[in-house]
Amino acid sequence: MSTRSSSRLRLAKTKVEQAESTPATTSKRPSRSTDNFSATLAADVQPTLRSTRSTRRIVKNEDGEPDELTLARLKLEADEHRAALAAERRNKRNSAAMASRSNSSKIKEEDGSSVGGVVAKKSKYATKEPVGWEITLDRIREYRLANPAPVDTMGCERLAEVGEHIPPEVSRFQTLMSLVLSSQTKDTVTSVAIRRLQIELKGGLTIQSVLDVPSEELNKIISAVGFHNKKTIFMKQIAEICKTQYNGDIPETAEDLIALPGVGPKMAYLTLQVAWKKNLGIGVDTHVHRIANRLGWIKTEKDGPEATREALQSWLPKAHWREINYILVGFGQTLCLPRGPRCGECPVQDRCPSATGVIRPRKRAQTAIKSEIEEPFGQVEIHDIHSNIDKVAEETLNIANGEVKKETEEDKSPYFTSSDIDAVVKKEEEEESSNQESVLGENLHVDGRNLEKESADIEDLVT
Repeated sequence: MSTRSSSRLRLAKTKVEQAESTPATTSKRPSRSTDNFSATLAADVQPTLRSTRSTRRIVKNEDGEPDELTLARLKLEADEHRAALAAERRNKRNSAAMASRSNSSKIKEEDGSSVGGVVAKKSKYATKEPVGWEITLDRIREYRLANPAPVDTMGCERLAEVGEHIPPEVSRFQTLMSLVLSSQTKDTVTSVAIRRLQIELKGGLTIQSVLDVPSEELNKIISAVGFHNKKTIFMKQIAEICKTQYNGDIPETAEDLIALPGVGPKMAYLTLQVAWKKNLGIGVDTHVHRIANRLGWIKTEKDGPEATREALQSWLPKAHWREINYILVGFGQTLCLPRGPRCGECPVQDRCPSATGVIRPRKRAQTAIKSEIEEPFGQVEIHDIHSNIDKVAEETLNIANGEVKKETEEDKSPYFTSSDIDAVVKKEEEEESSNQESVLGENLHVDGRNLEKESADIEDLVT
């Protein structure tokens, strides 16, 4: 309420008290000051009367003017009514503002940008939404539906025991243990190790059975997985923490899960999705990290999986956060391999910026192609034969020159002068040329008696 309204309200209350203490006289005409007060009060009250549609009958004096006491009461009611309207409007504004803040906080928490009502800071790896990512994801999803992968049957989310006879906390603990053992280990090996734990441990794979089994025996059961010595210690520590701090269950927040020994962000978010049905983050492993960068969706190849998670969550709708791991892991196991990806069979090779950079034709394939395009000897043109003969003759001449040069170099000795060496070389060349001329003369000798016969034979060969 404003200061002016407050002062008017106090003045009206004072007039009402004075009027009630002094009996009202209707036979005498009010003084000039009373006329002014009545006129002013009537001017203030009339708009309020019209707005509130008051049906109260106004008492008038002999001159037909409103009674002073009645006007004072109406003025008081009008001020109180205005104050109530102002308070009501103020409450509505406050309620709307609170509701808006509540909805905004709820939306941000659903989108993963707020946890516990506290808005998270924008990640430095946040990036723009890539163009056409929906088409790429749809094609990969269709490929995965038609081509099974190891993760489809031996993934960590499929190893825990479920059923009416299995308590929910036991299933959740087995899911967490599957993810812990899966680090640096193939799904096939992890599946076998979890199955052995479920069968060989007394009472199955539970928190109490892990605590009761000796460390040596536990290490022997999981010896096939990578880093089994450390994982044996992690399993014991996790079981103790879950029993003492979480009443025999696993944590249900990402922060508490990451605080467990041997549990990282990927394991934490996958555990929340599978065990607690909470979709609060993307589980990024080596396949998701590699393929997302190859597709050009993000640029965090050198920053690690956690940077990839933050970059993907900055633009990927939350509805795809759970399936993106399942789709890309199977795609990386069967087609988009770490080494030698099969880009020729890839359904998104025309949309992948890395496809041209990873296609490398093998040497064996090049040899096969070369053998297919070569022609048989009978169909080769005659000038090719001549060119090959000339090439062979040239190589022979080069070899001969090299041998002569080598022999000349070997003949060099401090016991011979340069003039003596030149004389010896010149003499050998003259003897060689004379021998060639004698051989050539013998080869060119033709018997005149057989000349006509030899000419006829040559003509027969040509025709």
